[in-house]
Amino acid sequence: MRQQYSKPIKEVRSFRRNGRLLSAFTRIFAKVDAPEHVVTPDGEPFVLAANHRSFFDFIIAWKVLTELGLTCHCLIRADLFEKPIIGGWLKRNGCIAASKSTREEAENRAVALLGDGYSVAVMPEGRLVPEADRPEGVGQGRPGISRIATSANVCVLPVGLTGTENVWPMGKAFPLFAIRRPTVKIRFGDPIKFNSDDHIANVGIVMDEIKSLL
Repeated sequence: MRQQYSKPIKEVRSFRRNGRLLSAFTRIFAKVDAPEHVVTPDGEPFVLAANHRSFFDFIIAWKVLTELGLTCHCLIRADLFEKPIIGGWLKRNGCIAASKSTREEAENRAVALLGDGYSVAVMPEGRLVPEADRPEGVGQGRPGISRIATSANVCVLPVGLTGTENVWPMGKAFPLFAIRRPTVKIRFGDPIKFNSDDHIANVGIVMDEIKSLL
């Protein structure tokens, strides 16, 4: 029997259409090593948690989620929503604006969406992490992911991304084109259900699991 994923977001048509476009875009710059199947809480919403070392992370994750048949509401830097073109595009695809000043609002929005049966994606490090700040592969996680998951009583699905920094390095305005395209890998871990409200300990568990997937 085929696994039942959480219900598609309301913006599913736009999400999947853009996922297919991003898939075509990805093939120009990188080879992708991704699983054909992923285990999620059957029929239930979850919080997807990925590491963040390149702007290409977002593109790869969207492409792979679309190919797996998954959709989710992504928490994205709030300042991007103010830009003329990309801001409207993010809104049309169900993204959530997140920043220090909008943290509580963004988290409450994520919890409400999870309560309605929709999955949510978060990058717990909260920023692009330079190599110097991730000696073990990941940076310091922030506790917001634990607050969201425990408030909504849902699992966290850890995701490890490697190689994206070779395609779109920090500080570059665009991805790098190379004749020999670098390989980007994406790996999904098993769902994690928190047993306590210790948000610092919980985010540590998530980051350790992401680290093991790299």
